[in-house]
Amino acid sequence: MSAVVACLVATACTTTGAPAAAPDPEVTVAVWGGDQDAKTYQQRVDLASERVGGVNVKLMHLPKDYGSAIQKMMSEGNPPDIIQVAESVHSYSGNNQLLPLNPFIETAKLDLVGRFGERAARSYDREGKTWALPDRNGPMVLYYNKDLFDKDGVAYPTADWKWPDFLAAAQKLTVREGDKTMRYGFAAGDWWPWWMAFMLQNGGRVLDDAGKPVINSPENVKAMQFYADLVHKHRVAPSKKDYEALKVSSPDKLFAQGNAAMIMTGFWNIASLKETPQVRWGISPLFKNTKQATISFQSGLAITKSSKRPELAFKVLEFLTSAEGQKPIATSGQDAPANKEVQDSEDFLRPAWAISDINMSAFKESAEFAFTPPMTPEWGGMQKAFGTIIGEICDGVVTPKDGLAAAQRSLETMGK
Repeated sequence: MSAVVACLVATACTTTGAPAAAPDPEVTVAVWGGDQDAKTYQQRVDLASERVGGVNVKLMHLPKDYGSAIQKMMSEGNPPDIIQVAESVHSYSGNNQLLPLNPFIETAKLDLVGRFGERAARSYDREGKTWALPDRNGPMVLYYNKDLFDKDGVAYPTADWKWPDFLAAAQKLTVREGDKTMRYGFAAGDWWPWWMAFMLQNGGRVLDDAGKPVINSPENVKAMQFYADLVHKHRVAPSKKDYEALKVSSPDKLFAQGNAAMIMTGFWNIASLKETPQVRWGISPLFKNTKQATISFQSGLAITKSSKRPELAFKVLEFLTSAEGQKPIATSGQDAPANKEVQDSEDFLRPAWAISDINMSAFKESAEFAFTPPMTPEWGGMQKAFGTIIGEICDGVVTPKDGLAAAQRSLETMGK
């Protein structure tokens, strides 16, 4: 048998007779999202495989039932090494399913505040431990239709706007023919980031520093009254029935049609608007009332406790959150990166994919006053507890005073 044939049969040596090199150990990274997300993450893990020595980084894209799939793998004892997390992070950490990152951070001498900023650096902390590193950080901003503002002689929104400025603009931008609204000045609904942003802007909160519910406060009642009045008193925003009559499922779609002058949403809306060239739009930080506030749509990356290669996994995690590892987020238009250096880069502020002059710095400005949802193990249950009641306030079925009192009771019952 020739040397070449022998090696092919044994698969243990090269054609020169030398032993074959062992493959690099594998580190898996699990993420959710659509096709654009998968494409960008793949680009990033490929870079990680090139830049982090001695490791093969494999992407695990789970577009459906992400949480259930991760829990199934964890229960079977074979989870990914790194998982994408958001508000659910402490459902995992509370169940002892994640590794605290502090020892790795200290060994690597990684400056989290320098890399992500003070607020973002602590966003995944609990009980004095860091459970994930920020990866994407796109605060909710105000999208506005420039053509409609120009047509109606309304000045473009700025971060200096207060509620009366916002309301006056929405009223001027709303167009009616008799009882029929042809165009809305604003569009939102009962999704928690929308109404909670108004609560925060009025100095309200859902939980206090001790984690106790304080949703039934005078500040929150006033905020929800203003929010509900946009639909039922001022008629500048569509109700749930209006959406159904228009056969439109979301404010984003109403905006893309040119039938809403302003909406509050995240970075992801840019992707759909890039496919809607007939709408000339801009973005601005949200308005305020007693304080500046918005909601942070962010996700992080964590290491599972069952990872067989935690040290290597952290090296991958460190790279993915570095400027080089985050650059594809900006160049692809996937989201706002968490890394401050990339946030300040031309790749993000003046992206090649932009079809018009977009104020991308609105995301960085907003990050300075962005509120991260309560990342407690009970957050999912809390949403269910107040979700229906808040929906009834938005629908005008109950008053904000009565509705928030009921929401307070529901949240207090959860803790018993």
